Amino acid sequence: MHKGTMRRGLLALVGLAGAAMFSSAAIAADISRPVYKAPPAGVMPVAYDWTGFYIGGHVGYGWADKDWRDAFGLATSHGSDGFLGGGQVGFNYQINQFVLGVEGDVSWANLKGDSTAVFGLAAPITQTFNSEVDWTSTLTGRLGFAFDRWLVYGKGGVAWAGDRYTTNRYTFPAAVELSDTRWGWTAGAGVEYAFAPNWSAKLEYNYMDFGTKAYSFTPGTSTDIDQQLHAVKFGVNYKFGGGPIAARY
Repeated sequence: MHKGTMRRGLLALVGLAGAAMFSSAAIAADISRPVYKAPPAGVMPVAYDWTGFYIGGHVGYGWADKDWRDAFGLATSHGSDGFLGGGQVGFNYQINQFVLGVEGDVSWANLKGDSTAVFGLAAPITQTFNSEVDWTSTLTGRLGFAFDRWLVYGKGGVAWAGDRYTTNRYTFPAAVELSDTRWGWTAGAGVEYAFAPNWSAKLEYNYMDFGTKAYSFTPGTSTDIDQQLHAVKFGVNYKFGGGPIAARY
């Protein structure tokens, strides 16, 4: 065989061997390299599960607007404000990122306020009007949107308040006190954060409207008292069961 032909044949064999070795090394590197698999469609990373019963406590500040009116020319207004605190129980159920719930709470309160009015020309007298809210309670439905451990929600339902009213208008100089449980509607909103598997903290605002109600401090008299109440509450809840889950969408 001609030496040139032999040399070309040897070079071809070396080239083929080198190509084969390079291909084998590349295949081995691909096999040894970790393979990334995308999460299945419809599965999000591990998220907090808000589903479950919970119980907790709260503290806050409340203020009320009171308007007094009667048929004899009375027209006075005052605010009642103070601190409040109490407890709440409820249940949440999470569907994807939506959280449905129901909650009941009771707050012991010390919201006080008063006003005065001067009546009469020949012998003017100063009449006093006092209001106090001793407690409030609500029963509401909640609808929220969860961002893992954060929950933003709105709420609405029924509200009650334990009120006391005192005036000397109809029995001057002595004063008459009436107590009553009023009911109305409430709406509010808040944000809650799960800082531990079973613990969360919340900050919320509640508006309560009790409308106008007539009271008779003495026979033959009628005084209309209109009332709206506002409350800002900070609370902590403990949830029974549940925990982080893979949220599916």
